[in-house]
Amino acid sequence: MDQNHWFYRVVNGMIRLMLAGAVFLLLLHSVFSTSFVGRVFLEDGAEQERTLNIADSPLKHLLFFVLLTAFLLVGKKLAQVFCPSVRQRCRAIRQEHLFWGCIVLTLLLGSAYVWMTQLYPGSDPAKVYAIVGQWRQGDFSAFHEGEYLFKYPFQSGIVLFFYLLSFPLGAENYVGFQLVNVVFLAVIYGLLSRLSGLFSVRPDAGLDDFCKRGKGLQTAVYVSLLIWTPLSFYVTYLYGILPGMALSLGAVYFALRYLASRRYRYIAAASLCMGLATVIKMNCLIYLIAIACFLVYDAITPPLSDKGKDRRGRFVSLIFVACMCLSVPLCTRLANYAVERISGEELAEGEAMLSWVVMGLQEAPLGPGGYNGYNGEVFERNHYDTERINEECLSDLSKIMTRMSERPMDEGFTFFARKTAFQWNDPTFICLDRTRGRKSDVKIPLWLKSLIEGRGSVRLSVVLNYMQTWILLGMLLYLFLRWRKGGLNELMCAVVFLGGYLFHMVWESSASYTVPYFVLLVPYAVCGMAEWIAFLERGADRLRMARREVEGKTLEAAKKRGKIGRVTLAAAVLTFGLLVLAFTRTNLFDRTFALDDDRQGIDASDQFYQRGVWEKPF
Repeated sequence: MDQNHWFYRVVNGMIRLMLAGAVFLLLLHSVFSTSFVGRVFLEDGAEQERTLNIADSPLKHLLFFVLLTAFLLVGKKLAQVFCPSVRQRCRAIRQEHLFWGCIVLTLLLGSAYVWMTQLYPGSDPAKVYAIVGQWRQGDFSAFHEGEYLFKYPFQSGIVLFFYLLSFPLGAENYVGFQLVNVVFLAVIYGLLSRLSGLFSVRPDAGLDDFCKRGKGLQTAVYVSLLIWTPLSFYVTYLYGILPGMALSLGAVYFALRYLASRRYRYIAAASLCMGLATVIKMNCLIYLIAIACFLVYDAITPPLSDKGKDRRGRFVSLIFVACMCLSVPLCTRLANYAVERISGEELAEGEAMLSWVVMGLQEAPLGPGGYNGYNGEVFERNHYDTERINEECLSDLSKIMTRMSERPMDEGFTFFARKTAFQWNDPTFICLDRTRGRKSDVKIPLWLKSLIEGRGSVRLSVVLNYMQTWILLGMLLYLFLRWRKGGLNELMCAVVFLGGYLFHMVWESSASYTVPYFVLLVPYAVCGMAEWIAFLERGADRLRMARREVEGKTLEAAKKRGKIGRVTLAAAVLTFGLLVLAFTRTNLFDRTFALDDDRQGIDASDQFYQRGVWEKPF
């Protein structure tokens, strides 16, 4: 569709504004506060984990961004002036070789990390891993009343996946399962890098442009993914996060390949990836919804011409949606059939999905909307009767919404702000918390142990804190600087992020649930920084031209245009600055964005920076 068409402009504008709103709220959290998993002492003297918040410095984040911008500008200028021969050699190197080199580097680094740690599964992954071992021994008690798969039958898909892997790898080979996660991590990074190639082509580009252009940007994206480490720590977390994300991104990749080429084989590939992804992780349905939205848009937009081929292509887009929607229940039923045949047990209905929503709107020991046992309690209290469970959940949900609506400033906005910080504002996305404290049969190197739970983890958290701000700010720059020239289809992964943001606003909270969505912003941030550098260079060129104009015959016109531009820019900056300043001085801002548990008498800063009694010996 023509980018100047009113319908395209409306859809493009709505998506970008919604994304900008969500990202801007996360940016406010990032620059004014930092969240992390800390400890508090209860009245009985017991110690309990809780997500704490410390005040952050917006000026330091701004300074980091300014220094990064200056580094990129100076580096680019030096490369252009002093290193033309190096640039020519770099161009001679096939970018495809760099891509596969990064893939191999990911596999090597990930494998080395797994081999040096060999961490036993912990938390929920330990339960899944234990069930796999039980299945191999013919024990299917996990399906019995009150047991794990009786309460969470949707987890049978990931159990089946690891069960099948246990035959070639061995039932007790948890290190082998973690190495499989390393492969999925490389697939994720590779797909995100490939998808970023879409940013460098015309909106009406075909398949060749989609596959071949923008290789320099793809390499920069891959390097950025390697530097931003939270997702990579999850290779030892055997819970389906990485396999589900890899398959879901595969569906996105094939869907975009279809939209670029109209080749029908991509329909089958995307549908299969989507079906398998939802078997492993049900929240991968968010990817399905995002892909379906773009395919429906493709079907309802006016054709580029009156040719029958264009009209047939748009009808096929609707068939594409239908194929994916059929693939999900088909793959789920096949997986359930396999589970029932292997175990000889019938899958139960499990806990009601509505109970997870109600729990996501309640306080929890770890943080707002976190796991507090509500779903299990209402499940047992109503004797596993789904109808009665839903009735009680609806009643509790109504009470929560009534309380929030009656006291929006105390019960509504503040709850959702703290919940957002809980699951999005930890710069490590609790990857270190999911790693530390787990047993291992090997002696972990001291430097690596420090990186996981000692002084090294503090330095890593600080670096990731600034990187988080860079990613969010880079995303905003991308949204606005590519507003007109960017194609709509390149926003598909961003819409997935938006879906995850909205879904986890009401669902159970955990930073381990949101990290697969946050990593989707990295390619956009890299592209946004590239656009930002180009914007500054164009501005410098215009300034030089204006100076020449002043020296010429059009002195008065140049002065007039310069004066109007300066006044307009100054007025806009002053107005926005006054609004931000006024809001930051309010008590509501302190309770929503500038969260600081030190004001509550908790030594949160000492815990985060490991000072005093919290200092580690390594």
